[in-house]
Amino acid sequence: MRLSIYQGLLLLYKLFQTSAEQSTSETFRINPDKRDVKLRGFTYRTFENISSRAYFKKCIRRKRCHSYNYNRVSLRCELNLKPMYISEDYFKNVVGYVYAEVHHYRGDPLFDPCIGNPCDEGEVCESLKNEKVVCILEDCKTPTEAFQNVAFGKMCGQGSTYNNEHAEYADDGLTNTAPHTQQDQSQYWWVDLGNIYNIMRIEVINRFTSGSRLHDLDITVGTHLDDMSIFAHYTGPAADNEHLVFQRSLYTDGRYVKLTITQGPEMLHVSEVIVIAYLVR
Repeated sequence: MRLSIYQGLLLLYKLFQTSAEQSTSETFRINPDKRDVKLRGFTYRTFENISSRAYFKKCIRRKRCHSYNYNRVSLRCELNLKPMYISEDYFKNVVGYVYAEVHHYRGDPLFDPCIGNPCDEGEVCESLKNEKVVCILEDCKTPTEAFQNVAFGKMCGQGSTYNNEHAEYADDGLTNTAPHTQQDQSQYWWVDLGNIYNIMRIEVINRFTSGSRLHDLDITVGTHLDDMSIFAHYTGPAADNEHLVFQRSLYTDGRYVKLTITQGPEMLHVSEVIVIAYLVR
C-alpha cells in the first residue's frame, strides 16, 4: 500500500514537472508564418549551427531585421530586411525551412528584450549581467568571397528600346555593346541583383560614341524598384568610353540598382554597368 502511494506521488511529481516544462517552452514558442518555405532576395545576414531559440533572438535584437528563414535540419538562420511589400513571388518552397516575421513579438515582454531601449539601424541590443540593455554596433560584416561584379548577367530592364539595343547589353561583360533607349524624359535602366548585397561601388563604362548624352545621372539602390535611395549623382557630360566610378564611405545594402537621366528629353545608353559587392553572411 505504501509503495502504491509512493508511486502515485512520484507520478504526480513527474506530471507537474512535465507541465511546468511545457509551460516554460510555450513562452518561447514561435509560430512560423509559413512552413517549408523561405523568403528569398532579402537576406542580409546568415548564421550557421544555431539553436532554435537563438535564431529568434538574433532577429528581434536587430532593428533592421524584419523576418528570418530557419532550417530545422541544418540549423541555418537567415535574417531578412523588410521588403516594401510581401509578395508570394518572393517565396521559394524549400522543405525543412520555416519563415517568421518578428513584428508580432516586438514590444511583448515575454519575447522582446529590447523594450524601452530602441536601437538605431546597424545596432544590436545586448543584455548585460546586471539585466540592463545597451545598444552596440552590429558585428562587423565580412565578405564570404572575393569582391565581384554581381550585376553580370542578371535580369535587367530599361524605360524604352531603340533599334533592338536591349537592356542586357549593359551587363553582358562586353564594352562594344550598349543598350539604347528612345529619346524621352527620365529614361532609365535597372538591374535586379537577385539578392541583398552589400554594395561597395558602382562603375559605369560610357558608350563608345555619342558619350556626351550621359549627364544628370541619378544612381539609386534599394530592396525594390519602388523603394530606392540615392547612391550617387553624376552631372557630366561624360566622354566616349569614359569609365566612371562611384563609391560611398559606407557600404549600402540593396538588391536593385537603377540609372536615371533626370534632365531631358535624352537617350540613355551605356556600355556596361558594374556593381562591386558581396553577400553578407
